[in-house]
Amino acid sequence: MRISLLPFFLLALPLLEIAGFVIVGREVGALATVGLVLASSIAGVLLLRYQGFGVMARIRTEMAAGQNPSRHLAHGAMIVVAAILLIIPGFISD
Repeated sequence: MRISLLPFFLLALPLLEIAGFVIVGREVGALATVGLVLASSIAGVLLLRYQGFGVMARIRTEMAAGQNPSRHLAHGAMIVVAAILLIIPGFISD
């Protein structure tokens, strides 16, 4: 019988994030912790905005040239995942 680890991961990640908040908050203080979380979220939004538009432009030029844009699509998907992980509050997922 094969057991999926996805439910365990989905339950463990929020608990790890809370533990990360407590540990970082204890070391640097509550205000600095909130500032770090906001800074990582802003970095995620900026990454998604600027890199996302750049990837879309490269995909358009590849398609206009009649070439396969799959490499740029994969690169764009990785950028989106990275940006989403930065936007989600927490220190473990960053």
